[in-house]
Amino acid sequence: MKLGIAIAFFVVSNSTLSPAETFIGPSTVSNRLLVASNAAIIITSIFGDFTNSTVVAQGDTQIPQTYFAPLESGSSYALAGPAELIFSNAVAITYYQLTNASIFTQSIANDPIGITVASNKTMRLFSVWAPVNASFSVPGTGSVSFVLQPNQPAEFTGPGTLALNSGVLPPYGKFISYFYAEDGFAIPDERFIAGPTGSFAITVEKSFDLNKWSPVLLGNTSDATSAYYRLRIQH
Repeated sequence: MKLGIAIAFFVVSNSTLSPAETFIGPSTVSNRLLVASNAAIIITSIFGDFTNSTVVAQGDTQIPQTYFAPLESGSSYALAGPAELIFSNAVAITYYQLTNASIFTQSIANDPIGITVASNKTMRLFSVWAPVNASFSVPGTGSVSFVLQPNQPAEFTGPGTLALNSGVLPPYGKFISYFYAEDGFAIPDERFIAGPTGSFAITVEKSFDLNKWSPVLLGNTSDATSAYYRLRIQH
């Protein structure tokens, strides 16, 4: 049963959420979109021309991006630090910055790279800003190949391995960002807060058309399976 209303749920948080900010490009020496080493940003809207004009910098390495897909309703991008987004064109980026959040960003080259998902763990991906070649394999079962597409939900439950390759040659590359559902995230209006660890997942989703759904609350509890949960809408 899917309940399409908000849940009254208390979340203990070790993450710090900053107010929304809007970055106006292009990037200059004094105008930079930086992500600290203990932080991540959640990008909720983008406007401008990003084709062959965006670079992700990680340390001394700058990786140009061939494409930055427009965000659709309910989707968001993420980038974990230390990193910098560099724009050579005029752009507008609205984002939230979190510190001490369990969000991971993986750079992807043309050579395949694998990310292991442990047993009883579920990896949830933020939207990718360009298509990424991928496959998921489960020990003793087999594997399937596919393409991660922008604005397409994706999650994988372990044990298994998510293999990725960019499909583009250096110096170009691609990225994915993700978190583990067991860490718990509350997402009021796309604002992410790390929550408690536990055994049972609680997910509340929203939709503007009853077709595409995105999470507004991902939480966990170790309560007994006989526990009750109350859902409430308040203004």
